Amino acid sequence: MLAADHTCVAARAEISAGQPAPSSLLTSGWQAAADAGPPALILSCRACGTSVLWANQALFQLVGTNSSLLIGGSLDRLAGIGADPNSPSAWNRVAQDLVNARGGQREADVQRPDGSEVRVQIDARHLSELATGTDGWLIEVHPLTDAQSDLAAALREAEHRFRALAESAPVGIVVSEAGLRLGYANDRFCELTDRSRPHLLGTEWLGIIDQEDLPVLYEAGEAVLGGESREINIRVIGDGAIPRWIHLRLAPTTTPTRAAGFIGTAEDVTERRAWEEKITYQAQHDPLTGLVNRRRLVELLHEILDSRRSVDRHFALLFLDLDGFKLVNDTHGHEIGDRVLVEVARRLRKVARDYDVVCRIAGDEFVVILRSVLGPTDAEAAARRQLEALQEPIVIAGITADVSASIGVAMPSGSDTPETLLRSADALMYEAKSAGGARFSIRTADAATGLLDPTAPKRQNSRARRRRNQAALMPRTPDAPDQSRPGQGEGQVNR
Repeated sequence: MLAADHTCVAARAEISAGQPAPSSLLTSGWQAAADAGPPALILSCRACGTSVLWANQALFQLVGTNSSLLIGGSLDRLAGIGADPNSPSAWNRVAQDLVNARGGQREADVQRPDGSEVRVQIDARHLSELATGTDGWLIEVHPLTDAQSDLAAALREAEHRFRALAESAPVGIVVSEAGLRLGYANDRFCELTDRSRPHLLGTEWLGIIDQEDLPVLYEAGEAVLGGESREINIRVIGDGAIPRWIHLRLAPTTTPTRAAGFIGTAEDVTERRAWEEKITYQAQHDPLTGLVNRRRLVELLHEILDSRRSVDRHFALLFLDLDGFKLVNDTHGHEIGDRVLVEVARRLRKVARDYDVVCRIAGDEFVVILRSVLGPTDAEAAARRQLEALQEPIVIAGITADVSASIGVAMPSGSDTPETLLRSADALMYEAKSAGGARFSIRTADAATGLLDPTAPKRQNSRARRRRNQAALMPRTPDAPDQSRPGQGEGQVNR
């Protein structure tokens, strides 16, 4: 490899668009060292037809010629100078190919005047890598021993196998050259991202990552560059309107001779994620009403009670049991009963605030988590809203269903668990139902107080008249109770 002092001098080389003199590229301080080599060096100018501007003594000795035959000639026209003019592996042709390909590394053959051949490695680097604003090439020619040649061949074979495997893999594969800069992306990764390879290499691929997921990627990248493996899910913005979810598995590839980087696989998990979200939703919600179910309710209560956030310290629990629903179910059947429950759920949701949680935990039992409750007054106001939401009769397929609710309102104490809080609210609900229903009973953190909702008398009288009218139309049996009499047919649900 080029010595450090050689590289520093090469970085100061200036190559103009015309035919610059060698003295403008080389200073006397480093020319003597560069002349001696190794390695064999060539400076060429792309702007002047890839002409050879300078070469050191190590190159002349390697190819068996002198400066007069080499300097000023074009790389691809140095026929007979250390190379078979008809061989595609001739060192000068390989050097020209690397320049056309914007740099790289390849093996080539040098044919010496005595007929012997020397296997060499050609490294071509654009001088802009060493000094900005320059338009030339530094070409290094390294003779290879048999062992080095075998190692280079093995590396080429390994790279060929990796590319063959990567291009046929069903998952996306990416390799970074340093940090988060991609140096390789296979065809499958291009398909996943709806981008061509040039629009992914370097840091271009970061532009297709959903902005909300970039911090996740950066955090994972920092960990991987530090030597850890990571798996993350991120969204990529393709040509379609809907982002794709990509599962990335990243592993570090740091070596002593290479900057820290990674190799990664990418798998489209959009459909799987949608399926998992659907399964999770079904596990946490009531299939009839779409409300949160008992399982999710208990999870939420655990989260709230365990939370240290001040906003979660003030909440209340409303436990609702419908009054009169059993009569509806028994009289009109489960189909009408289910539609009544759906309408009740809709009304409860409508009067709840956006940050409250409405749940259905059993047949006609509902629970509301009231968030950000400042005190009993807020909880009472919420309970009244729920009662008022059920004042209007529910009409289903021409059938009028008259239901109300008995509500238990519990405000947590410091020692409450989800189970104790639910039991407390349930007991308070029974107090309200025992007092005639259509009302609520509340317990603060210190004591329980039964409160009759002001709408209850009006609600009860209206319900009684309606049930007497319904009873008059129902077939009577000798053993059936007279539901037109006051106090009968309150419709409490058996528990």
